[in-house]
Amino acid sequence: MQTLFNSFIQKYKYTLLTVVLMLLVLVFFWFMDVSYTIYGVAIDSETAESNLPLTPEYQASQDYGAVVLMYHHILSDAEMAGGKYAGNNAIISESQFAEEMRYLSEHGYHTFKMSEVAAILHNSLPFPEKSVIITFDDGYASNYTLAYPVLQKYNLKASIAVVVISSIVASDDGGLTQQNIPHLSFDQMREMNDSGLVEIGSHSYDGHGMIQSSKGGGLGRFFIDHKYLTAESRRESDAEYKDRINQDLRLSKYILESELNTVVNYFAYPYGVTNSASYSALANNGFLVAVTTSKGTINKQSDPLKLNRRNVDQNISLDEFARLLSR
Repeated sequence: MQTLFNSFIQKYKYTLLTVVLMLLVLVFFWFMDVSYTIYGVAIDSETAESNLPLTPEYQASQDYGAVVLMYHHILSDAEMAGGKYAGNNAIISESQFAEEMRYLSEHGYHTFKMSEVAAILHNSLPFPEKSVIITFDDGYASNYTLAYPVLQKYNLKASIAVVVISSIVASDDGGLTQQNIPHLSFDQMREMNDSGLVEIGSHSYDGHGMIQSSKGGGLGRFFIDHKYLTAESRRESDAEYKDRINQDLRLSKYILESELNTVVNYFAYPYGVTNSASYSALANNGFLVAVTTSKGTINKQSDPLKLNRRNVDQNISLDEFARLLSR
């Protein structure tokens, strides 16, 4: 019997070893929270579960609508005085931002994070009088260093849509060596997100840029144009285009949810533009609310994935800012 057993072991030892190793791997993946990679970026295997956000606690007898404000980068007053960014409507001074937030606070405006807006819209609830949604695009570090303290001072809520690849760079080197304007690190995002005042959303993984869209070198936008595949001398097919934007959306959501341990359901379209394919891709990837750059206000009947916004210009007075808040 012993001889037969030894003969069996000797004959099938490599097969048995393979089976044992496979069992060990399965046990490891079952009990351990491992990471995998997409596009070479490590993603935790467990991300936050998708769920509908909680409805804000308020009472409204009728739908007064809301204004969505759009900000980008904030500069210190000293930097703004240098004149380098004069005329750039995506940049305002620290003092202008502080003055505008003080105005909202002193005049009794209600501010909402985008997850709360999603709950309002998906339940067709009315917005109370003086409803404002403060948004920042791109995810610049100034949103943390200059804007966040002001939001804390006046207890105002805001949502920031970040370009995830830029935050990966910022988290690796502080955003100082590879970026003209530093972006938010994941540590900074975590702190703001955990405060309850600021919510992080996606502005794409790496889709905030131009792509080659024709043989002649014409440029298009990542989310709405087909890419020209130079190596194959052709434009990508509809299926390839849809797969590319779906992968970008999925990756941005996975990374943010992994890093922040929260549900990410807010998206800001790069350049504020969308089409039927990118609109559908958002819905398919669990995004509940998205903003464009189309001017106007919103109300309970607005399409949650096509919300209007109003840009806050660096040259407006406080009176003009007040007019932006009107319906």
